[in-house]
Amino acid sequence: MIHGLRSNRMLLPLLLRSVTVRMSRSWNPERSSSSRVPEKPMGSGLKWRVIRDSPCTGSHNMALDHALAVCSQEGEGVLRLYSWTAATVSFGRNECARGLYDQANAAEQGIEFVRRPTGGRAVLHSAEVTYAVVAPVRALGGPRASYVEINRGLVKGLSSIGAAVAVTDHGETLSPDAGACFGVPAPGEIVAGEKKLVGSAQLRVGDALLQHGSIIIDGDQSLLNDLTGELRYVVHPATLRSVLGVVHQDQVVTAVIDGLKHVLGGL
Repeated sequence: MIHGLRSNRMLLPLLLRSVTVRMSRSWNPERSSSSRVPEKPMGSGLKWRVIRDSPCTGSHNMALDHALAVCSQEGEGVLRLYSWTAATVSFGRNECARGLYDQANAAEQGIEFVRRPTGGRAVLHSAEVTYAVVAPVRALGGPRASYVEINRGLVKGLSSIGAAVAVTDHGETLSPDAGACFGVPAPGEIVAGEKKLVGSAQLRVGDALLQHGSIIIDGDQSLLNDLTGELRYVVHPATLRSVLGVVHQDQVVTAVIDGLKHVLGGL
């Protein structure tokens, strides 16, 4: 079964109480014209909460990220780091997925499906660290500035454990149905060499901003083709294992926290 935003919202009362649902809209960092970068660390005036979560199902992970954004409080920020209990294909908010994947084949392989509240294209979540940053959008300097600064913090953190990564200014801007998330890097995304390593997306919920993304440790994104029955995706992203050799999830989590300290402040 593909779990969409409707099922996620049904889970919200179980995750967080007293939720006031506000109008939400997704943001595509590739198409934004505003690029103001904060003069001081963004979010430095916020009280930050760091959540190192245990592995959860895809529907729980997406519902909780969305709930954190819906319930975001003025003066507070959240950094959540988590993983997945089962291999899961997530679709972007506006991506067409109906009838595309063989769900029986996926079930045989133990692969689940979920729709993200954010935009972007298909991702196969498996051996990775997933991060989510939630805070009042003004405190983060706006969508574009926050995207730039969060990626800068991720680069700093991953570089600290020896990964040769950078933010690329090359790549293509693609539509939601143009292929897999990790197929082609877009300008502003994190790469190792010429290959995409981190895929991120944003959502504006009222006065709050959610940015979450996948940092690939290992795995084969081309398995998405097995679920469609055709060579639909050409996906050969970088992985931390290919860049660093042996790397542990806890090591990556610690590096991400340390890197984001420099751009979020107060962690």
